[in-house]
Amino acid sequence: MHSPNRAATLALLLAAMGLGSAQEWTEAVVVQKFLDQSPQAREARARVAITEAETRGRTLYANPSVNYSREGAGRTEFFQAEQSLPLTGRLKLLRHAGAAMVAVTEAEGAFSLWQARSSLRRAFYRVLAAQQSESIYASGLKDIENVIRVLADREREGEGSKFDRLRTERERAELLAELALLRAATALERAQLLAFLPDGTDIGALSGQIEAQPLVLNGTELTQRALALRDDYRAEQRRLEQYQLERRAAERLRFPEPILNAGLKRADIGPRVASGPVVGITIPLPLFNKGQTEVARYSAEQERTSARLDVLARQIRAAVDGAIQAFTIRRRAHDEYRSQLAGTGPELVRIATVAYQEGEIGILQLLDAYRVQRQAQLRMLAIQAAVKESQIELERVIGEEFGR
Repeated sequence: MHSPNRAATLALLLAAMGLGSAQEWTEAVVVQKFLDQSPQAREARARVAITEAETRGRTLYANPSVNYSREGAGRTEFFQAEQSLPLTGRLKLLRHAGAAMVAVTEAEGAFSLWQARSSLRRAFYRVLAAQQSESIYASGLKDIENVIRVLADREREGEGSKFDRLRTERERAELLAELALLRAATALERAQLLAFLPDGTDIGALSGQIEAQPLVLNGTELTQRALALRDDYRAEQRRLEQYQLERRAAERLRFPEPILNAGLKRADIGPRVASGPVVGITIPLPLFNKGQTEVARYSAEQERTSARLDVLARQIRAAVDGAIQAFTIRRRAHDEYRSQLAGTGPELVRIATVAYQEGEIGILQLLDAYRVQRQAQLRMLAIQAAVKESQIELERVIGEEFGR
């Protein structure tokens, strides 16, 4: 075998087996690193802080005012302070509405983070599946290298066929090309994973099991659980509560809030200066603005939010049913394929090897046995990855991970 081919094979084998990195990353480690340092979490916290500041500004008492006036005729002076009295309870309703608005923002941030976490987990298992695919190709290369070595020895001893060696070397070249393409695809999948992690994160070999756990799924129960857990649905519920409180607060604009005036009056009375208290009250008359436009607006907002809740509930039910069906179908395919292949792969290769050594079959049949075994392993891995992705999607639409 030529040294360049040997060097290329060794380099790809080392890369496929993950020998270039000592640290392993599990799903829990990657998810925790994302949660600890994710800009999505910082952005969600900032949005909540902004909403809290905005709601506090709406519920502050009106600033008091101070007035000084002087009349020249007889020198009369007034020192007065003025303050509106929030007696209608409108500020209290606005405070409750503000708390509901903050809860909406928190739920929206939590849902955005949950979506990103699900995408991160999907990217993790895609990289893990690509990594295990490389290991399958690396194992296949090792088998082919062993066959080439034996054929080269036989050829030197005059007992083997040059065609068999050349055909096997061609098979090795095909495997090397497929492995190189797979490594390129793995690099793209790894880039998708790194996009969720802080800059400078060095992801080495991933560690984990792609095999999904068996699940007993009840569509009705899972739908009810999703409606109780989904942060986007909870956000709409709290938004509906907010608009109800906003409408009630707007209705209080029909009732005037008096403005109290109090102060001191100083005036010349004959030869002396007299002082005395001044008290007054101003009552605005709600003749034109009774809050009717705000009431109409928040009534419409309630109706729109109620409709969104109905739409979202239907979408959640459909998404849960679809995810359950996809998981069930893929899980059944996984079990059937595994039962059909149980024990036949290694046995097929062993029989083909013995038959080739005894001259019953040619090199093409032997290489075909290796190829069929490799394809079966890759197919099994692809089905396992599909089942795992279905589980992640089901957990995403429900709003929680199974077993947590």
